[in-house]
Amino acid sequence: MEAIQRVAVVSGGSSGIGLALVELLHAEGWAVYTCGRDGTRLQDLPQRFPGVQALTCDVTERASVQAFADWVTKSAPRINLVVSNAGGLTEVDFTAANLAELDLVADLRRNTEGAIHWISAFLPVLRSSNPASILIVSSGYALAPATRAPIYSAAKAALHSLSKSLRRQLAPLGISVTELLPPLVDTPAVSHRKGVKLSANQVAAQALRGALSGADEVRPGAVRFLPFLMRIAPRAIERMVART
Repeated sequence: MEAIQRVAVVSGGSSGIGLALVELLHAEGWAVYTCGRDGTRLQDLPQRFPGVQALTCDVTERASVQAFADWVTKSAPRINLVVSNAGGLTEVDFTAANLAELDLVADLRRNTEGAIHWISAFLPVLRSSNPASILIVSSGYALAPATRAPIYSAAKAALHSLSKSLRRQLAPLGISVTELLPPLVDTPAVSHRKGVKLSANQVAAQALRGALSGADEVRPGAVRFLPFLMRIAPRAIERMVART
């Protein structure tokens, strides 16, 4: 019998880790649906990766996410992997004088609310696809926050907690939940930042292996040492991470 093609849905698939996951999944023969806010970038994906289907979607808007989920499930009644990747980092200085002019909760909408909208929209089809997997892209800052990005760090810490709760709730339904906690990754969003960076392809490969094996967490690079180091020297490690 011909094998049934596996189906994956990836948010934020036009750049960074999301794009690397789209490329990897396509290369491994998956049917891939992806979205992003930049329609111009999305237009290139089906040409680069024939068969990949892409549509604009803003994960901060629940109606937009639901419309995307409805579009996907019309042709994909079974989904094996849902990746919540879309997000963004804003550097906010609470000592600055212009706080009243800033959208202080944008990172909460993009990272935390966006993930909640995304996962909940696909849960009905995931329930009927047993077994299925969810991959939530968090950050090493979920474990120890960055001084330059307090709201982003808080948003990722919320995702860390959400991942744990969802893992327990969804396990009886045959749905695994894997959290990806990457360090600094070589993506356009951090091209201005110096430091050791992992490639997006390397992180994507580790993340996909972890999700398909049902791992609770995937901690690439130096993040794999972070929980242990924070147990033996929490204050020192938090100060070090805070400066990165």
